[in-house]
Amino acid sequence: MSPNPDVSIFRANGNKYPSVSALNREWTEIDIDGAITYTEIVYLLSGILETAVVAVSGTTGQSWTFTPSTTAADVIKTFTIEQGSAARAHRVAYGLINDLTLSFGRDESTISGSAIGTALEDGITLTAAPTEIALVPVTGPQIKVYVEDSVAALTGATALTGAISVEWSLSNRFGPAWFLNGLNEYTQHVELEPTLEVTLMQEADAEGMELLPVMRTGATKYLRIEAVGDVIGAGPATYKFTLDTAVKVTDVGDFSDQEGVYAIEYTMQGFHSSTLGGATKAVVINALTAL
Repeated sequence: MSPNPDVSIFRANGNKYPSVSALNREWTEIDIDGAITYTEIVYLLSGILETAVVAVSGTTGQSWTFTPSTTAADVIKTFTIEQGSAARAHRVAYGLINDLTLSFGRDESTISGSAIGTALEDGITLTAAPTEIALVPVTGPQIKVYVEDSVAALTGATALTGAISVEWSLSNRFGPAWFLNGLNEYTQHVELEPTLEVTLMQEADAEGMELLPVMRTGATKYLRIEAVGDVIGAGPATYKFTLDTAVKVTDVGDFSDQEGVYAIEYTMQGFHSSTLGGATKAVVINALTAL
């Protein structure tokens, strides 16, 4: 977390150097970076997509469903974030996630992104005995990618056989609203025009070249990233992460050598789909009952 001030400087007419400074606005910039887990991901999705609908799955699992709207304002979670130790700690309130990228590969699955918060509070006392969240990572062998012509076809579909990596990103999601209210911190946020993008690296075989004519026609495809983990408790539910996005191919990268595999990369833009209920939808099954 890094303090970020906006300071106005005033210089009297005829003076070489300024004589007065005044704090105009202050916020905190926050970097997000780490591994994807079935447990922590619901916090981030609740902050950038919408507040999830939670339902029981099996006897010990909980299903978190995120369906952000294309037209209506989404209700999201904002966060208070503390960092440090007994030696020194700081805190920010109104943590607002505005960029998130999920990268899935054979060796690792990672999260990156950014958030903002109000002015950093330094020298705080950390919250005593916070609840620790069990970390259940998403690993390469658990991940599959599907591309179909309809939402319905994703059910029971055959996964791509030559997918090398896939990346889903949502950026420019929210921004702070600044008002003439006597404060130098934001107290509200607004939704912006977001950028939803998926990049897919595939082996350039017959299957991998199928998206090239799709780019030429502008047809909509439905892309699913799915990870299935271990059984939760006594079952029958398992840890699971499903991310569906309605996409159109908007760019094709150069052919490349990916560790000896002749590959091609497609860039796809997220588009609204009435059958999907928006541009993207996520479902997470884990053991958490609430944030």
